[in-house]
Amino acid sequence: MPQTTYFKLEEPLLIESEGEARNFHVLPAGTPMYKDASFPEGHTRYIVYVNVKGGPALEKIESDKAQLIDPIWGYPVQPEDVPALVAETPVSKDELVRILKARKMTREELAQIVREWRD
Repeated sequence: MPQTTYFKLEEPLLIESEGEARNFHVLPAGTPMYKDASFPEGHTRYIVYVNVKGGPALEKIESDKAQLIDPIWGYPVQPEDVPALVAETPVSKDELVRILKARKMTREELAQIVREWRD
C-alpha cells in the first residue's frame, strides 16, 4: 500500500469565502491537509476533506470548463485579528492558546487585547 503524505494544522487557520476576510471562519488545529499544488505567486493549494451529515442546501453547477477550481483562502491569525476573532467566533481556549503561541505574542500584547476587550 503506498504511503500518503499530508500535513496537519498546528494552529487554527482563518478562512474566507467570497472576499469576507474580516468575517471569520476557522479551520481547527489538527485538520489534515493534502498538498495539491504550489504557485509562483507564493501560495500553495491544499485539499481538505469534509464529511457532511444530513443534507445541506447545495447548488449543483454544470460547467464546460474542465477542472474549474474556485478555492477559498486561508490565513494565519495575525495579532490584530485576535480581538475580533475572540469576540465574534467560537474559539476554544486551546485554539486561542495555539494562536497566541504561534504568533509569539508577548504578555504585554495579550494584556493590551484584554484591556481593549469589548463586551
